[in-house]
Amino acid sequence: MTKAYLIVGSGPAGITAAERIRNLDSDAEIIVISEEKTPMFYRPRIPEYSVGKIGIEEIMVKKKDFYVQKKIQLHLGTRATKLDKKKRVVETSEKNIYGYDKLLIATGISPIEPKFPGSHLEGVFTMHDLIQAERLKVAVRDAKQVVVVGGGLLGMDMAEEFRTTGLHVVFLVRRNSLGDPFFDEYGCKLIRDEFKNMEVEVITNAEVQSLEGTNNQLASVLLTDGRRFDSNLCFIAIGATHAVDWLKDSGLKIENGVLVDRYLRSHDDDDAVFSAGNAAQIMDPVFEKHIVQTNWINAIAQGDIAGNNMAGGGLRKYETTSNYFKRVGDLFFNLIGTGNLRMKGGKRNYFKGKTPKEYVMVTTKEGRVVGAVVCGRHKITVKLKDSIEKQSDFSNMDKLIDQEEKSIEDLSKLF
Repeated sequence: MTKAYLIVGSGPAGITAAERIRNLDSDAEIIVISEEKTPMFYRPRIPEYSVGKIGIEEIMVKKKDFYVQKKIQLHLGTRATKLDKKKRVVETSEKNIYGYDKLLIATGISPIEPKFPGSHLEGVFTMHDLIQAERLKVAVRDAKQVVVVGGGLLGMDMAEEFRTTGLHVVFLVRRNSLGDPFFDEYGCKLIRDEFKNMEVEVITNAEVQSLEGTNNQLASVLLTDGRRFDSNLCFIAIGATHAVDWLKDSGLKIENGVLVDRYLRSHDDDDAVFSAGNAAQIMDPVFEKHIVQTNWINAIAQGDIAGNNMAGGGLRKYETTSNYFKRVGDLFFNLIGTGNLRMKGGKRNYFKGKTPKEYVMVTTKEGRVVGAVVCGRHKITVKLKDSIEKQSDFSNMDKLIDQEEKSIEDLSKLF
């Protein structure tokens, strides 16, 4: 009997799962529904696309005939609104009903909508999809200055890309330090210097009070301390939420995302429902607690395992620690495991590279590596990630602690 697989979400987790299912089940019916109006694209490069730096073909992940060849039915521009587990159906905003034998929830994240007075004005943007990126691309052409609100990872990307177009960029950061809490103190210093070299005007401890304008057009951004920045263009990136609100009455166990076990099955004894990507709250293989891994690489890995387990390819556990890649100007970071998170009982050790832009910050706990921030030395990233996943004994790292100058080469000898 032909099985029906329903995937909600057309991002890396959803499409990777669909491809894996097709490879294991040539006769299956595979339907992907998504609120996106465009097939899967490489979301990390949206900032470049939104300022006209690259074309649409450079962010499309799959060729046009991929979905036809794999017999994957794409239903785009369709938002899931309700899950009925007993009937095994998903209802959409168009009141269409989709049945399933196996369901994957891979709806990702949604940007937090700003609530500042004046957020509705023309010239104010948030961004998560290509339609918003297209609108922003048009606005950039006529602008001379832009105000970026939000010092997170997307805010940094947008500030940098706006600057490459020649715009004067005012970058408003709520925290005391740009890069906090994602990066350690030294990493934040490097990032601050990098934006200074770009001639981006970074304002820390900045709280937006309101956005002001005339005739429904943005004219300025007002801070709570009275400072005002004139601009007809403002980009706001103040965080995102996991897109699982539509599941609130489904009976699924949900915290920050859908709680899943090591096989990415939902935590409610229903082996028909799986979740992967930013919508899933996985059991971290090292730290034995539920977390959400918010990056492209992990989403693909989760999608592959979810698709395998849905299609009966032999149960596989998800045992991959987080590995987030981030470029800032000429800086290349990898945040591995706990990254910059401070852990009770954890010890931090710094290892210098050959240049000031190369360093490794390693966090150990009870003789094992639990997290690292790596800048400029990609090769050691693989070794650190592997040691975290295998929970290798690194108690011999203590021998290096008393050295005044610890190098990355010294660290490499421990592997």
